[in-house]
Amino acid sequence: MTSTLNTCPTKRAELMYPDEYRVMFELEDHYWWYRGVRTLLRALLERYAPPNARLLDGGCGTGANLRWLEEFGSAIGVDISLQAIRFCRARGLPAARAFVASLDELPFPNDGFDVVISTEVICNIADDAATFVELARVLKPGGVLIVQVPAYQWLWSIHDVAVGHRRRYAGRDLRAKIERAGFRIERLTHANAFFLPAIAAERLAFRSVRAGRVVRSDLQPLPALVNAMLSALFVAEMRLVSRVDLPYGLSLIAVARKSVGSGAWAV
Repeated sequence: MTSTLNTCPTKRAELMYPDEYRVMFELEDHYWWYRGVRTLLRALLERYAPPNARLLDGGCGTGANLRWLEEFGSAIGVDISLQAIRFCRARGLPAARAFVASLDELPFPNDGFDVVISTEVICNIADDAATFVELARVLKPGGVLIVQVPAYQWLWSIHDVAVGHRRRYAGRDLRAKIERAGFRIERLTHANAFFLPAIAAERLAFRSVRAGRVVRSDLQPLPALVNAMLSALFVAEMRLVSRVDLPYGLSLIAVARKSVGSGAWAV
């Protein structure tokens, strides 16, 4: 589904609306959605990352994840947005750890990373299939790709426009693109199932009155008590997702391994 509010279709990757980077920077450390995603990523890295891993955060945004990724080894982040990288600088991240680059044309040699993480970014890139090939190129044989993307094209909303999405995914399509890039899928699951009914109802209800609405994402400040309650629910769900595949949810999570060659490590 193509949004009439999508204002820059010729770019390789859609940028979020400028205010969204500020919102991300201000909310990323404590907001319920980010807390849940970090919970899942930590659990997956504990299982799949080798000791002293070399990690790439593909589409690092304003840099909050880069700080804790160092627990698993050395982490580098790239983002296509100069504004996002400026917020990384505001977090104290140096140029060697976070800089401007596009995921479909990475400035790294072949077979350099043990793990690549990309959350809610590949959905912004015009040629996502080629991007998966590029991510495979920079991963070591046996290296692991962890990807999160939005699910269900029928849920397309102003939120997608605000954060630069080009598409939402069905599981079979995501699987096919990852496998064609030379990966073996180890896990493919939905996530954020608990909130799906309420968010789906809200998005479908407002679809008919989208014209004239302010274009902004669903990531908005919440009262502390509400944020704490949502955090507890989402963190609990993401702990479950780290062990069990869910059949539905607002997001898709894929864990895939590059085909093993000489010198590869294995879990």
